Amino acid sequence: MPDHVTDITQLYARYSLSIDSRDLESLRDCFTADGSMEITGGPSFAGAEGLAKVIAGRTAESPRHENSNVLVDLADDASAAGRAYFVLRGPDGQPAAMGEYSDRLVRTDAGWRFAARQITFTWRA
Repeated sequence: MPDHVTDITQLYARYSLSIDSRDLESLRDCFTADGSMEITGGPSFAGAEGLAKVIAGRTAESPRHENSNVLVDLADDASAAGRAYFVLRGPDGQPAAMGEYSDRLVRTDAGWRFAARQITFTWRA
């Protein structure tokens, strides 16, 4: 039996590493084809073209992502809800922002993917 929680936790890490390394293909692979990401009170992104915009403005000085307290609630073998805290660290290593992810996840033939991600900032420097 697959370990869905471990697979989903790895997806959270892959998402952060993809954004930080500006790896568009890897970022796209974290989402379903029509996957969406919305920042509370800010922009939303959907599909491959939308996700490309997330990477487009990133530079070497962009904040680094760290995830913690990943909580996965499996609905069944093909769908789940996930939550996690994140901290964004600036080039000096100091926190630049923090918040929470709230996710809807689905299991595809290629593995677990984000179908929808809601990002809420709780603090910004």
